[in-house]
Amino acid sequence: MLDLYQNLTAYGTVYETRYTMSNVDKFVDWTEENFDYVRYNPRKEIDRWGLSITSLDGGLSGTPDLDSLPNYNKENNTQYYEQHFKTPTPVYDFPSVKEVLDPIKDYICRTHVLKLNSGGYFPPHRDFTRDIFKTYRLIIPLRNIEPPCFNFVIEDKIQNFKKGVVYFVDTAKIHYLFNASQNPSYMIVVNVIINKETVEFVTNNFLYP
Repeated sequence: MLDLYQNLTAYGTVYETRYTMSNVDKFVDWTEENFDYVRYNPRKEIDRWGLSITSLDGGLSGTPDLDSLPNYNKENNTQYYEQHFKTPTPVYDFPSVKEVLDPIKDYICRTHVLKLNSGGYFPPHRDFTRDIFKTYRLIIPLRNIEPPCFNFVIEDKIQNFKKGVVYFVDTAKIHYLFNASQNPSYMIVVNVIINKETVEFVTNNFLYP
């Protein structure tokens, strides 16, 4: 798995694919009108929220898929990992979500809309450690994700994401997020199981081959 992950990162820390999600503003409004966002990692009083696109049972409770899995597993004597959260929720049914994710539908897991309200943040962290690389991350920026109002920093570089574009992001690198604006910021975070097919999904679809 590490070799496959290194195949992805050989081309850069962040890069665009040719996949673009349409109607992103309509999608964000639809989620707000039809669903309730739940607190992301409820143990921490940080103004960040999530809405599951895939979950353990197809439900939208956010438990435990929007929780800290290490903490949840320790408290509940469970063994959940990203790969367990593969069942689509009703959020997946939005047409442009289906359009962009259907090519790898069988391999996506623990996927959600992430919402950071004003002042919401993620402190510096890595999503992978040691040699455990079973998934990789795609990010789809949706709304209010441009600097200086919103900063997504990987190592020492602020990212200039384009709305709706599907990006590969190497989140094994230290990264952090902060919403410095007065409005919520939204993005989709996709965890993808690493195998030859999903690596080719990215490497065969560079924006600049």
